[in-house]
Amino acid sequence: MASAESKMAKGLKIIKKKYPHQKKVALMRLRKSPRIVSRKRTTVTDKESVDTEPRSLAEHFLNVITSENNEEALALVTDSPKDLNVTQTSLNKALLLACRKGNKFLVQSLLLNDADVNCTDARENTPLMICAKNGFVDIARVLILKGANPNCRNTQGDTALILSITKPGSQDMVNLLLEQKEIDLLAKNNLGKTCFIKAIEMLDFDIIKILLSQSEHRYRGLSGYKKCIVDAGLVAKKLGFLKIFNYMLKNILKKESALNAAVLNSDFKSLKFLLDYGWIKKKGRSRYDESYIMKALELYKNKKHSINESDIEIVKLFISIANDECDQYGENTILCLGVELGNSPLLKLLCQYVNKIYSGKSLSDIYYNGLETLLSNYKYEILQIFLENRPNLMSLCNTRDHLIEDALKGGAVEFVELFLNEHREINVFESLLITIKCCQLGCLNVLVDKFEVKTRLEISNKRSVFLHEAVKAGNKEIVERIISLGADVNAVYKDKSPLMHCSHNEIASLLLSHGALVTLKLGVRKLSALLNLFSRAQSHSFFSSYKKAQCYETTLELTKLYLNHGADIDDKDDDGKTALMLASSIEHHAGVITFLLESGADYSTFDNDGHNALYYAIIKGIKVNVEAFLKFQIDVNAQCSSDGMTALHLAAEYSNKELLQLLVSHKADIGVVDLNGNTALMRAVKRNVYRSNKMDTILYLLDAGCDVNHRNKEGQTAIILAAEDSNTELVTLLSERGADLNIRSLVNRKNVTEIMIEKTVFSSSYFTRESYTCTKNLLEKGGSAANVQQTCFFELISENQFYLIQRIIFAGGSPTEISSSLIDRYAYKPSTMVSPFRYALIKENFNLAKYFWDISFLTPSDCSYQQYTDCRMYLSEVARSKCTEFVDELYSQPMSLEKLSLITVSSLIGPGITREDKVKTLPLPNKFKDQLLFRTEGTLRTDTECEASDKLDVKHYISFLINRDIIYVSDSDESDNYGHYYFDHSYDSSDY
Repeated sequence: MASAESKMAKGLKIIKKKYPHQKKVALMRLRKSPRIVSRKRTTVTDKESVDTEPRSLAEHFLNVITSENNEEALALVTDSPKDLNVTQTSLNKALLLACRKGNKFLVQSLLLNDADVNCTDARENTPLMICAKNGFVDIARVLILKGANPNCRNTQGDTALILSITKPGSQDMVNLLLEQKEIDLLAKNNLGKTCFIKAIEMLDFDIIKILLSQSEHRYRGLSGYKKCIVDAGLVAKKLGFLKIFNYMLKNILKKESALNAAVLNSDFKSLKFLLDYGWIKKKGRSRYDESYIMKALELYKNKKHSINESDIEIVKLFISIANDECDQYGENTILCLGVELGNSPLLKLLCQYVNKIYSGKSLSDIYYNGLETLLSNYKYEILQIFLENRPNLMSLCNTRDHLIEDALKGGAVEFVELFLNEHREINVFESLLITIKCCQLGCLNVLVDKFEVKTRLEISNKRSVFLHEAVKAGNKEIVERIISLGADVNAVYKDKSPLMHCSHNEIASLLLSHGALVTLKLGVRKLSALLNLFSRAQSHSFFSSYKKAQCYETTLELTKLYLNHGADIDDKDDDGKTALMLASSIEHHAGVITFLLESGADYSTFDNDGHNALYYAIIKGIKVNVEAFLKFQIDVNAQCSSDGMTALHLAAEYSNKELLQLLVSHKADIGVVDLNGNTALMRAVKRNVYRSNKMDTILYLLDAGCDVNHRNKEGQTAIILAAEDSNTELVTLLSERGADLNIRSLVNRKNVTEIMIEKTVFSSSYFTRESYTCTKNLLEKGGSAANVQQTCFFELISENQFYLIQRIIFAGGSPTEISSSLIDRYAYKPSTMVSPFRYALIKENFNLAKYFWDISFLTPSDCSYQQYTDCRMYLSEVARSKCTEFVDELYSQPMSLEKLSLITVSSLIGPGITREDKVKTLPLPNKFKDQLLFRTEGTLRTDTECEASDKLDVKHYISFLINRDIIYVSDSDESDNYGHYYFDHSYDSSDY
């Protein structure tokens, strides 16, 4: 710890800098009592006896401190040549006196001499409290640095923070105290007053803002803080400015503008108070800041209630403080807001304001913007206000031609009259069209009165569009007015008559009463009014202005009206569609369908695509429309299309189980077939579209009794169609539900097993888990594989799919040689043909090659010595030692006569689906027949043996054969009846 001399030395350096005129500096040696902890307070009273120092010395010391002569006081504690014996009590009392005087240097000197920074007077005021109350910020900062406790209380319970708010303008002191982390903002004095209440009583809004900001940051969510704010609000209520306090509270806590809150509540009194007390800035705002007037008007625009007197007073207040150099662009739309608010006194006030502040082009732009807004929401009294404050208002139309268009659209009759009275030029045709489209009868009459001759000529023209537009707009009065001006009710515009645009029963009746033809057919599509009605509804343009229920009612009413006036109920458009067909594909039109059927509409007629009305109801999946047909007791099994499909076929094809149930409940034949012989089940399977409910539909048809093995005219069954679609899930399901796996299609003579084998090998989902599992299950269930493509078999050899290969052989596969060009790019020597056995050796599938040899799955060329030589040479070159040794061992001894006989007979029988029948007719023992069909015990191995073989990972494909011509004999005696081809082996008998 530093000595008293070192502390004094530091203090003297400070004093020397402040008082360079002093010549002498001496140390004051004080006899000090034991050091006191800084946070512990020492109370100093006038009655306290001082035993350790002469009373005259103590009195002299304190008198000098309290005197007005600051130099003498400083000299006493710094320059006295004598040693003074001053007690700690005198030092503390001197510190309190120095704080009251506000002498910073004296306070610093006393603190350097170990005066207690937390000592108290008789009322328990600490030096910090005294400085806080008197606003001595610099001294308070020194005291805080020395460890002054900001939360000490005097006898009245006041803290330094509460005392600092006893006079206005104490923001610096409050900010200093709030910088202390340990400061207690929620402390109350003996009267229950907090710093918030004191600030409210002082009406010091700057301090209120500071306190609210700090307390929200420190005490958010605490119950004590909430109660403190509530108590402060009660005090504000007593003083009559609770609203103002709440505005401030929202501004600080919720970041809501106090100005916005006061304006939205039409609180003129509070707003003026906030302005007067500086909460809202009057001056110092940037010219680019949004003006208070504009802000208030925008807030009024969002209010639900109308403008009142307080709102107008607020605008007047903002006008009174408006800056003459405000941002003119920012207030460019001020009259627009005034027009939208629709309050005449407010608009007059705004007009007077802009006339005073703005001039020239800026003023013209403001009135122009306001006029644009007025014309889009026209009110004559608003126009009068504009004319009163801007006599030359119509001059704005000189450079802005579209104002008259806006006036015609908005129905500003008086403005149009003013415009026309000034003899301005106008496009009569376009003006008439605007008034008709916008249903402005008043403006239309003004134009007719002003340009009667020209108007009648335009409207009476047979190619005139005015009546068409009037009918589309749906205003009966305008339609009557246009007809009275000579419009032709049957005029054709863009291949349509006015009646075809009709969406209202009253207007349609009006047109028909004036001679409109309901049978008139126009355009490329040859639409009549009745057909056009449903065609428009079908394209959904009809739903733009009507709800669905209203659309149905209107369509029904117009349908009845047109039929009563001679419309043909079975009339067709260019696609051959009738009104019933069009109505069938529209939702919420079941009632219209019922009416048409009851009125004699032919439901059995077909359109150009071969579809009838029920067809469209089914494919759209509109159940209520289908029910409307069924209630009329139509033949549910009748054909709905030219290809013989019934409603059941369509519902199945579109996977609509709900409609299927409905049709079956109405006695639909579950086994009915179309012209191609397809049942509903086959239609559901054949539909090559992903639908989430497709499987449910098929299950329902199966449960309903649909024949799973029914064949269409191409010999296909449902499971064959599923296989051709690569739908393994359906194939598995149908096979489990009793589908025959060996029925062959008449198209390619293949059954489901052969199709799935080829799909598994050649499809994009090659050897996926699903396709592999499905194919495996079909083979295990006894599916024939006699007609599998040989290239497919060789592909399986290349991939070493041992299990599938042995299953295919057991299911009717036979050894056949194919051209090397079909399986590999390069060959090991100039030879065109390769057998399964040699291909397995070349691919280093040793176990598979051995398996082929063991069961005699060989071709005559495998017995050729020349082929052996060529194959061995290649195997040696590519270091296939195991396969080379195996080949050497096989060909080192003669082949048995039995094996040669099997190979020869097998080759003569050939491959194909007739192979088994041919073998059965041979006069051979059954054992020999089983060997020819490869159905001996050695053909099928256990799953463990196959899995072990399948684990061989062939990473490199070996080139082994080069291209030579394939001799196709699909139509010769050497081919079978199913398009298989054989090859010219040119065997030499010497090779055997």
